[in-house]
Amino acid sequence: MTGRPDRTVPPPAGEPPRLVSPHWLSRRLANGLRIEISTRSRTPDVALRLVVEAGAGTTPPEESGLATLAGKLPVEGAGGRSSSEMAEWLDTMGAAFACLTSYDDAVLSMHTLSDQFSGALEFLATVARVPDFEPHDVKRVRELRLDRIRRRQDEPAEIASTHLAEAVYGAHPYGVPLTGTLESVARLGTRELAAFWTGRVRPAAATLVICGDIDPAQAFHDIERHFGDWTGPETTVESVPPIADRPVRSGEILLVDRPASRQTELRVAGIGLARGASDEIPLLMMNAILGGLFNSRINLNLREDKGWTYGARTMFVQRRAAGPFVLRTAVDTDVTTRAYEQIRREFKAMRESHPTDDELSFAANALTLSLPLQFETAGQIAGRRVETVTYGLPDDYWETFPEAVRAVTAEQVTAAARRYLDSAGLVLIAVGDVARFADELSSLGTVQVLPAGVPVQTTP
Repeated sequence: MTGRPDRTVPPPAGEPPRLVSPHWLSRRLANGLRIEISTRSRTPDVALRLVVEAGAGTTPPEESGLATLAGKLPVEGAGGRSSSEMAEWLDTMGAAFACLTSYDDAVLSMHTLSDQFSGALEFLATVARVPDFEPHDVKRVRELRLDRIRRRQDEPAEIASTHLAEAVYGAHPYGVPLTGTLESVARLGTRELAAFWTGRVRPAAATLVICGDIDPAQAFHDIERHFGDWTGPETTVESVPPIADRPVRSGEILLVDRPASRQTELRVAGIGLARGASDEIPLLMMNAILGGLFNSRINLNLREDKGWTYGARTMFVQRRAAGPFVLRTAVDTDVTTRAYEQIRREFKAMRESHPTDDELSFAANALTLSLPLQFETAGQIAGRRVETVTYGLPDDYWETFPEAVRAVTAEQVTAAARRYLDSAGLVLIAVGDVARFADELSSLGTVQVLPAGVPVQTTP
């Protein structure tokens, strides 16, 4: 019958969505506080992000957990208000607050309605400038953290991740958990936490990012009123310590024993790259083809073809200094060695042969077509701006990202694989019933068996 569409043929694809980068107004107060404002009138809300130099990447391993615990405390009491009074203050504004601490920075994040903007600024200034660090709050939050660490010690995935970090980075801030250890957190008291916060959270090293339905002129006026007289020590935070080209335990197979485990948690890791590195885009493409997507090679192999796992993924965790490359999966105990052999085979194939045109196209589409969806809300837009601030990315980074991705060649992908997937520069962590696979794995490399909970001892 004529006049009806042929539903056996998919309609042609339209033009890919185009990302239009938000416009940012920049200013710096006399005290050094950098301000970035972008207006967005689609909804009557506003997102605020105060970025401060209170990350964990420059604290020594023996003080692990200091940065994240310090970031949890200001909202528990500041400016003479108790924890319950701070919560009530947020409720009256209909606002949400969180302090998110990474290895690179701490971000004090707020979201509220536009007509509560001035109140949100006052709340943010109070938390940043005059936290109380009352001993009873410190004790309560510290005990909650210790309980969390104890619970994680019995989780195979957490055990694998903890051993992985130390095997890759050794005695480096990146080699210990952000949350800290039982020993390091137990030593943290009011004095240490308050000193860390007051020494790191200062206007000369902070940026206030704001996006939402606000008037910029009025916003700058309100910011000056709440932050203009903010002062802080004129100290300089040390840079992240140097990182070696290869993991501390390169080429080794480290087994953590959990007798009678039905599954094995597998991690393969190496040294990746810093955010904004020159080969960042080819590496993102390589990772998308290898294991960064559901339809990537490793997941299609281990899950779809072999049926050994619910999922296998690879990622390059990018930080100011070189973050880790990580493959993570969990497989049935009986196929532990065979799964690792397949992983090695996929790494070898990435190093030795170019990806197909279809793989390049699929990876590029996956990395770019959804990008405009990541700039829809005020919070998303502010979050992306925080990335450019923290890592010193160009202002047009996201606008030029799709073109840069689609310009990547098969040769560049292979070159990235040869640099970052060298088997001699990787380490395997396997958490499970090692009696059932240790002998098999020993044929693939140097094996060390560890009981659960015993840290990897780094070599000099």
